[in-house]
Amino acid sequence: MGFSFSTHWVCNFLVGLFFLELVEKFGVAPVYTSFGVVSLLAAAFANYFVVETKGRSLEEIERSLNTKA
Repeated sequence: MGFSFSTHWVCNFLVGLFFLELVEKFGVAPVYTSFGVVSLLAAAFANYFVVETKGRSLEEIERSLNTKA
């Protein structure tokens, strides 16, 4: 959780730092489009690589990860 939490804050800081400069240089639509594309790529990555854990015990998750390797 620590890595995810700190990454979230770093991304928020970078967006806040560069947002207005990017809007002035490229315009509002391209900036929001790029944010949307990055979000869709992140969702696709999570959907493909993150293991579903709802309703599963830690042992079941460990077994499923060990059999794939």
